[in-house]
Amino acid sequence: MAAVTPIRMPKWGLSMQEGVIVDWWKREGDRVSEGEDLVDIETSKINNVYESPVSGVLRRVVAQPGETLPVGALIAVFADAEAPDAEVDSFIAEFQANFVPEAADAEGGMLSLSTVESGGRALRIGRAGPEEGVPVVLIHGYSGDLNSWQFNIEALAARAPVIAVDLPGHGGSSKDVGDASLKTLADAVAGALESLGLGEAHLVGHSLGGAVAARLAADHPGLARSLVLICPTYLPGGALSEAFLTGVIEAQRAKDLKPWLERLLADPGAVTRDMVEDLLKYKRTDGVEEALSALRDRMTAGEDAAALRADLDRLPPTMLIVTKDDQIVGAPDVDALPRNVRVAWIEGAGHMPHLEEPDAVNALLLEAIG
Repeated sequence: MAAVTPIRMPKWGLSMQEGVIVDWWKREGDRVSEGEDLVDIETSKINNVYESPVSGVLRRVVAQPGETLPVGALIAVFADAEAPDAEVDSFIAEFQANFVPEAADAEGGMLSLSTVESGGRALRIGRAGPEEGVPVVLIHGYSGDLNSWQFNIEALAARAPVIAVDLPGHGGSSKDVGDASLKTLADAVAGALESLGLGEAHLVGHSLGGAVAARLAADHPGLARSLVLICPTYLPGGALSEAFLTGVIEAQRAKDLKPWLERLLADPGAVTRDMVEDLLKYKRTDGVEEALSALRDRMTAGEDAAALRADLDRLPPTMLIVTKDDQIVGAPDVDALPRNVRVAWIEGAGHMPHLEEPDAVNALLLEAIG
């Protein structure tokens, strides 16, 4: 029997249940190397290219462009060049006859959702992974929520407890942002961790959440077992886009909002309709536009940026994950960073490398938490 390898619909993120085949990069009979671009797949969250998980000959394209298939479904078959066509066909027939789609995840996917009180505010959190161990605390960016980490939680939860937090003004948390300062946001997260009885955590933050994580670590020595900042705001050399912040606030229709979301990613075509509709739905919640406006005004005032930059050398050893094509906060001046900050550059991504290149980012996150 010659080796026959099934290529299945991948699962990108906790909430993915199905994908749409957009276009194949390879044709039947092509010899493909592991890691080569194989097929473009559209999900409700992002459009992306699926890289070949193996090397070999693409003997059958089972799923045609336009087809919608559940996670785990057969989309292609690799086989040795000498494998008879009848053997390949038999393998496909047997796979299809025995395939059972996975059950749909409950709301929140792997995350167990709840709320905690912090300084008079209710903050939504999502928990995953084991009960014991130092948790990884995930803090999203401006106009995001805990679902921003959907491509990272599963990998992290296999190693440690995971707690994803909705910042004040975002997701399922209270829309009261107070003075909208970085300290207020960091104190809110600190209060949530205290409510959970946590005295130590691996802190991971993206964009505004990165600045919150850094402020939290600087103001609470000993709290951060490790610190990872992904494209954070306020770093030396960066250039925060006020146009983006204002564009997100003012856009009331999908056609107006989509161009701003396209600035988040290196590939604008990766922005899906659901990404746009989810943000519009959030923006229609009472108090959201006021919260985002207050945050925008505070973020662009410069006071919090100056204070955080002055405290960078007080941070514990820090991993900084950044890209050179970030249209929201720009690339940092690495020469202006203190020695306790290690810089890792991610290629092929914009402002959201944890969404665009999750495998590369997850490897760095797992390295950071040890």
